[in-house]
Amino acid sequence: MLKTLDIGKIRSETPGCSAKIHFNNAGSSLSPQSVTDAVINYLTREQEVGGYEAAEEAKYLLNSFYVEFADLLNCDESEIAFIENSTRAWELAVHSIKWAHGDQIITAENEYGSNYLGLLHIAKRKSLDIITIPCDEFGVVSLNQLEKSITSKTKLIALTHIASQRGDIQPAPDVGAIAKKNNVIFLLDACQSAGQINLDTKELKCDFLCGSGRKYLRGPRGTGFLFVNNKILHSLEPIFLDLYSASWRDSNSYEFVKTARMFECYERNVAAMIGLSTAVQYLSKLGINAIEERTSRLSSSLIAGLSELKDIKVLEKSRHRSSIITFTKGNIDAKILRDELKKRNINVSVCKQQNSQLDLGTELTGDVTRVSLHYYNTQQEISEFLQALEEIR
Repeated sequence: MLKTLDIGKIRSETPGCSAKIHFNNAGSSLSPQSVTDAVINYLTREQEVGGYEAAEEAKYLLNSFYVEFADLLNCDESEIAFIENSTRAWELAVHSIKWAHGDQIITAENEYGSNYLGLLHIAKRKSLDIITIPCDEFGVVSLNQLEKSITSKTKLIALTHIASQRGDIQPAPDVGAIAKKNNVIFLLDACQSAGQINLDTKELKCDFLCGSGRKYLRGPRGTGFLFVNNKILHSLEPIFLDLYSASWRDSNSYEFVKTARMFECYERNVAAMIGLSTAVQYLSKLGINAIEERTSRLSSSLIAGLSELKDIKVLEKSRHRSSIITFTKGNIDAKILRDELKKRNINVSVCKQQNSQLDLGTELTGDVTRVSLHYYNTQQEISEFLQALEEIR
């Protein structure tokens, strides 16, 4: 049975809700007061006793980071690493794979721009081949084409669960099943899905899963995480290490730690890590299934409202959509529309065509407006947003 979300209480615990209509949660959501308090309290303690001493006192809080994420992702605590952002986590995963000349990487045409640049870069340096699978008429990666593209040289499938520029939810469990059947490493970018939909690493059958703290998890900026399946740890070789991620055995040898923390560095933003742990704890008390149900209901309401406006074209195509909704409005430039909405205290974002060369660029949509809802948003805010869209010409 789903938990009942007390939206009034949640909004009272989120100071930003009183100031604006925040529909840019895919960029950075509004943190609960408890997250801000946790960060400030730790920084205050650092000021009082020193950084190392404060960290020693906060051992329990730091360990809770791994406990909370293990529970959220249905995995073991040893499979979780704290990384400063999702892109860095993604890069650390890709570069830890032992590549050989001619190895193949498969990705989809909706892959996040920074990720695709990362693939181009490593392919150039390591002489790898990139195969880009098209999305079908429903906006999701063609599973048939994906499986047909796998060869004996295929080493990695890299998929973005929900693209920043289009809110269709990709069939990640099906991709994971294909990867597992063919003994291919599966890396899932869950930057936009962690915190808004349920993620079960066992169901997803992924080897890596990375995400950001600042988006739907409602944590601080400069935080992220990396899940690494214990079954592949022995085959990986992280490109960076220090005395935290490895042991110095003698003058000529070292050994990586045997957990996902082989990807961590000793020096990190401890306050931000505690803040993210607090955010996940807050989420867990509400229940991810209740959150997913509410965001789905709100986004369906918004899509229905947008469909009634004459000059709006919604870009999502699938039957399985997230709370990210992208659209164009007549001949109004997306940046101008964003700025006009900002004057009305409504936050939205713009997805640039240049940063989505393989989908928005191919379709020549131009820049598009992105609205991203969270569970603390309300039907009243949606109504006000739709009214504003009607008024802007």
